[in-house]
Amino acid sequence: MTFGLNRLSPGEQEDADLFGRCLDALNYILDKWNGSKGLLWREFFTDSVPITGLTGTLGATWPGLLPGDEIIGASVRYSPGLDQPMSPLTMGQYQEIALKNLQGAFPQQYAHDGAATVYLYPAANSHVITLLTKQAASLFTDLDTEFVMPQGYASAFTDQLAEVMAPTLNPQMLQIAATKAAASRRRIGAQAISPEIISSTNSPGRLAAFLAG
Repeated sequence: MTFGLNRLSPGEQEDADLFGRCLDALNYILDKWNGSKGLLWREFFTDSVPITGLTGTLGATWPGLLPGDEIIGASVRYSPGLDQPMSPLTMGQYQEIALKNLQGAFPQQYAHDGAATVYLYPAANSHVITLLTKQAASLFTDLDTEFVMPQGYASAFTDQLAEVMAPTLNPQMLQIAATKAAASRRRIGAQAISPEIISSTNSPGRLAAFLAG
């Protein structure tokens, strides 16, 4: 607020209502970042409980994951220390499989419905499947907790918070705030790029498509 909108002097106190609106604005910004799935900074692995059958569920089969989490990759455990990558299918491709309940083999392919269910082919038989997912950032609960994040993200939040709050607090600064916020989005977008998600042999990657609009 001090740097972005020239609103507060160092040490100056503001009312709780204003800080409440700033907290809402931060979570509004974070929700947009989570929705784009392109500006988040953590990818991680989650092992399933042993699966038997055709499906698993984010949150139950894979504890800690949430419905709608983006699955980037998957592997099935053949033996301790030996995992085999699985190939992704679209839901349409999975639907076209005539015999889905094929038994006696390791799962080799998976299809995610976009919500909570992950379909496996062939069927699993007490197999552990590891998912690589992109973590959605959790909402801010207060303005006092110090969060650890990569360099550049805190200033980007500052610039975008100023843009959201400018119409209410200092409309004369709106154009300047919007320019800074746009620059921060481009900077974080470039910072978040990694080669494996820019493009493939057939099409632009998710992040490249997002940045291209």
